[in-house]
Amino acid sequence: MEKKPLSKAVKTFYGIGDFGFGLMASVELYFFVFFLTNVAKLSLPTVALISSITSIVDAVSSPFYGAIISGTKPLKWGRNRSWILIMPPLVVIFYIFQFSKIGPESVAALIICAGFILSHIAWNLPWVANVALIPVLASDPDEAALLASRRATWTALSGIVFSYTGAPLAEYFGRVTNNEVLGYTILAGLTGLIMMICYWIVFKITEGYEPTGTAAQDTTQAQKVSLAAMVKSLVQNPPLIVLLISDFFRNMVLFVMTAAAAYYFTYVAQNMGLFSAYLLIVSIATMIGSYFAGSVAKKMSSRNATIFGLYALGISLIICKFVALNVTMFFIVITISSIFTGILTSVTVSLYSDVSIYAYWKTGEDASPFVMGLMTVALKLAVISRGTVIPFVLASVGFTPGIDPASATEALKIGVINAFLFIPGIFALIGAVILHLGYKLTREKVIEYQNEINKRLAQQA
Repeated sequence: MEKKPLSKAVKTFYGIGDFGFGLMASVELYFFVFFLTNVAKLSLPTVALISSITSIVDAVSSPFYGAIISGTKPLKWGRNRSWILIMPPLVVIFYIFQFSKIGPESVAALIICAGFILSHIAWNLPWVANVALIPVLASDPDEAALLASRRATWTALSGIVFSYTGAPLAEYFGRVTNNEVLGYTILAGLTGLIMMICYWIVFKITEGYEPTGTAAQDTTQAQKVSLAAMVKSLVQNPPLIVLLISDFFRNMVLFVMTAAAAYYFTYVAQNMGLFSAYLLIVSIATMIGSYFAGSVAKKMSSRNATIFGLYALGISLIICKFVALNVTMFFIVITISSIFTGILTSVTVSLYSDVSIYAYWKTGEDASPFVMGLMTVALKLAVISRGTVIPFVLASVGFTPGIDPASATEALKIGVINAFLFIPGIFALIGAVILHLGYKLTREKVIEYQNEINKRLAQQA
């Protein structure tokens, strides 16, 4: 059974949902803690409690989104596309309460926690469904790499747009309403609305690639995946297990660097004015890498491109450590490393598509949403783990809060550079070695498995 060829609209605009998602998620990534402390003016113990509760719930729930999509009855708009249609409006409603201050502090904290948890449940389901469309749409690993590349390119573009618009819009809405809190509430609602529209565009352009209407509901037994099959898709899937471990280290690179960047510009470059330029340059370089990732994967295969990207990222970050005291050289090398980051953001997703095909071939049941959704597990574990790396390194070089940047010692500067560049570089190399030695699923094998699956489907039809 041949798949429907990718339309021009799908090849071009598949990642637009990730553009909207990236804009929306950036409000939380860059402003949530600042909002709690400086805008809502909650006490530090309350802020710590909110952060702990929300991050723990978010991490614990991450494995279940793909399982929900795989294990429940498909709705009439298709198993994956239905979630892209029905969940985004709920995100808009719940997300605005994450950036609110209603009532006394205890009530406000409860509402913020509820807004965070409910909005994340509502947005993780369409996010996983959107990613799970890759193996549905793609006919071979090269098409999967192309779609993953488009997705990462649109995500990087959202970072560029947000770097220009995020803070100014929050300030503008706060000034117009004469309410600083409401400024962030409106910004959250606006970006949530953009996310909803972008996901609905994906819903429209992917029409015809999944069974819909009575066809989707009549084939429920064929599409509904048993819990046993989902477990087998994980425990009897060596490439997936290796990929999850390697991807954990890749995510550690991203999150440790994100958290440590401000320390570099404060204590090493001693010019926080350069931080905005850094965010813009990194976003542009990442978008360039993402755009060309599909071509790189087609030439090298997704597996080899990921291994190459991890080695190149690790080596470039370690080189950057040795030139980081020179701000100009730092910007040159970090720009190069960000291109590799963009390549990895794309091709790693296509590897998840490959292992989902392997799982389908091995179990006979299509648990693609469950398998693709597992990438959030590696991501959430990295988010939690990053909190131990930077404090440990800074404590080891005698860092104390409130230290004057002008009086930063050489040891402190080197410690910041190690946290920002050297340790992430080591993480990237560890991820590369794990994938290089343990991931044996080649492009040729994936094509072979997909052809066998197509034959089975044709026989069943």
